[in-house]
Amino acid sequence: MSDPIVTAIIMIIVGQVCLSVPLLLMRGVKTVMNLPLAFFLLANGILALNSLVKSLFPDWYVIYTAVSFPMLFVLGPSLWFYVEGLTSDKPWKLHIKQLRHYWLLCPALLISVMILFLPIEIHTAIFIEEGDVKDPLSIVLVLSILVMLLLWLVQCTFTLFRIFHRLAAYRQQLKNVFSNNENKELKWMNWFVFIAASTWLFSLVIVFSSNLFESYIFNIRVEAALSLLLIWSLAHFGLLQKPGLIEHDVEVINKEMQSDVKGNNEGNNEENNTSNNKDGKVASQAKKYQRSALGEEQANRIADKINAIMQEDKLYLDANLSLQKLASRVAISPNYISQTLNETLSMNFFDFVNQWRIKAAKAKIIANEDTVLKIALEVGFNARSSFYKAFKQETGKTPSEFRKHDSRK
Repeated sequence: MSDPIVTAIIMIIVGQVCLSVPLLLMRGVKTVMNLPLAFFLLANGILALNSLVKSLFPDWYVIYTAVSFPMLFVLGPSLWFYVEGLTSDKPWKLHIKQLRHYWLLCPALLISVMILFLPIEIHTAIFIEEGDVKDPLSIVLVLSILVMLLLWLVQCTFTLFRIFHRLAAYRQQLKNVFSNNENKELKWMNWFVFIAASTWLFSLVIVFSSNLFESYIFNIRVEAALSLLLIWSLAHFGLLQKPGLIEHDVEVINKEMQSDVKGNNEGNNEENNTSNNKDGKVASQAKKYQRSALGEEQANRIADKINAIMQEDKLYLDANLSLQKLASRVAISPNYISQTLNETLSMNFFDFVNQWRIKAAKAKIIANEDTVLKIALEVGFNARSSFYKAFKQETGKTPSEFRKHDSRK
């Protein structure tokens, strides 16, 4: 008999998967990045059924093991594609070339075919009783499975490493594009990756310990609980989360930029050279700067222009101010503005706007007329926490400390 607690957890997992996957598949018609998330959840749901099928439906366990084994090798690539789509600066698409990431599926499917044609007593010895096998073909099968599990571990480790690297680059990219990054930084993804790594490691240790030591090193309930947390968190946040960098229609922005640049005589050729901005992308700034025609004198003019418009029009008061909005107002390529900020003013767009906001907030804090939260919202911040962090970074003091320090003068 299966553990009732584990059975209850599995049923919750299956329910979550059955609710989430159809929704994601329907959304995937318009937003393709939802498809790999649906595959990831579906594969997890199938894998979670192992102990339930083994105890309640033993006659179906041969087919289940043959179907579930390849699902392991769907997890890593599917999770990577979802994160890639979530952090992309343009609508993500699935290409034939990307299928190479699923290369481990081919040997996994061959092993599945071997499992299907195993005599029932050998299948029972390997997958249920987990006993010793002496048949040469069975030994080859067991060794092949263990090798594939090690390859799966390598694939998962590499995938998680790539995800961490991708998230770090994405968060830096946000600071080059938006002045407020709340609900875009994907902080929940850090916890999810940690849970995923823990779940996969627990599962692998349980498999190897049961085969090599004929006992479980970790309680199988822990694995089930981690699986539930993994699937619930990704299903919950995945259904709510939208790509953080795709805020506008790229083609519309490019047309607006082209018309603005054509009507601007001050920028001469500097705007026309990059008005298309490579389909609105600002992700590969370092590489673009190497080929940029922007000179020092032009960069200084752009710096003066954006500082002047921030001073006169107080654009920083707009909590949703973005690089594209600023570029549209000054009729200069977003890439040129970003390059000017990074190379001439030595800061990203996020810090540039917050510098103006903190400057405006200082006078209000010294006047001591409003609460810190009200001041934060008035100068363009979306949250008290982000205001405190930016204020401390700029002044070395919290708003309260700054107010007390000024009152003593």
